[in-house]
Amino acid sequence: MKKKKIKKFLDLKSCLYFLAFLILASLVFFTSVKINEKLILKKIEKQVSYYKTDFSGECSIIIQKPEGLGFKFAYKPDQKIPAASLIKLPILAAALRAIEDGRFQFNQKVVVGAADIAGGSGIFKRVDLPLGLTFKELLSFMIIISDNSATNKVIDLLGKDYINKIFLSLGLKNTSLERKMMDFSSRRKGFENYTSSRDIVKVLKMIYNNQLIDRKFSLFARNLLSRQQYNDRIAFLLPKGIEVAHKTGLEKGVVHDAGIVYGEKNDFIICVLTKNVKNYKKAKEFIAEISKMSYNLLN
Repeated sequence: MKKKKIKKFLDLKSCLYFLAFLILASLVFFTSVKINEKLILKKIEKQVSYYKTDFSGECSIIIQKPEGLGFKFAYKPDQKIPAASLIKLPILAAALRAIEDGRFQFNQKVVVGAADIAGGSGIFKRVDLPLGLTFKELLSFMIIISDNSATNKVIDLLGKDYINKIFLSLGLKNTSLERKMMDFSSRRKGFENYTSSRDIVKVLKMIYNNQLIDRKFSLFARNLLSRQQYNDRIAFLLPKGIEVAHKTGLEKGVVHDAGIVYGEKNDFIICVLTKNVKNYKKAKEFIAEISKMSYNLLN
């Protein structure tokens, strides 16, 4: 009887020792991860400071892991900046909400006519009109080739009030739609579309975590962003074959890119917004270098 009691005591003691070992090992692991992330943050701060010396303009930057925990670098994340074509990302979120609300369907027919044609990027200027499309195809043109005519048609269909209402419901405090794409007359009157890096990252996190309504809508958004045709910024200096689900923006004085980088070891979200830009080439190089540096440090 005594032997059994002693054996039970020893077994319990062994379990307690093992449990203590696991707790200690976990503490060591998480402490080392935290130290590693602090070192990465210091390197990023140093590199951003270095690249900014060669970049004429202002910037707002967020680089973070998309799960919402741990590593995050933020530089002026709440600064309101003219959105240019980056506004199309939150508009996509609003359009998907409209489908969820029953206002539209993916396969709903839409007609694009001559009155819908806008300047700037797009292919509708080179096709015979009127052109019949589905709402899903319209969204694809808006994101993949950043078509301004497709975007303006989506704005007309949804309405600015509805779009801005959805922005607020998504928690986008610095994002607003005040004019259509390429409407420079309204711009001169003081109407501008604005966003911030924090708002854009919020939408990208929803997509990554399958929370942009649900998994189906999130995967649809990721697929469109991964087929983005303008790859001269975030994706430009990254290793070949790395998936980048992103959206660019380019307009007078502003150069943007924001997206999810699916790395070999670590995925991360990066958003770089710039304004008061004088040299567009250098602004694009600035974004590409920050993206490459972030990838190398995190992977």
